[in-house]
Amino acid sequence: MTTPRHAYLRTHTLSGAALTFALPAEEAALRERALTSKAGRAAKTLVKEGPLRLTLVALRKGVALQAHQVEGVVSIHVLRGRARVSAAGTDRELASAGMVVLQEEVPHTATALTDCTLLVTVAMRAAG
Repeated sequence: MTTPRHAYLRTHTLSGAALTFALPAEEAALRERALTSKAGRAAKTLVKEGPLRLTLVALRKGVALQAHQVEGVVSIHVLRGRARVSAAGTDRELASAGMVVLQEEVPHTATALTDCTLLVTVAMRAAG
């Protein structure tokens, strides 16, 4: 029996038995897209498998992701640069290799203090 797969704009597979990524190359391409984007940001979902979501996000300095919340536990890992994550009444400045983990449904924002790249992981709440 084969595992169902999701296609993302026909450029890559989002689910499967084993997925491999070259993060430096993915990150470089995304940073380039963010630099030329009017919004100053670019994102690419790398994995959408069951309850797991991994998204790479590139932000230009000063760009903010609006306040939002997710129906799952979220980790925000800074791969490059610096970002401020505001959640639960506290601002946290994160540098490269810094990470914050948020409980389900915690409203949060992220602002790029420098050009930065984030790896966002979400573990969606189980149905039912």
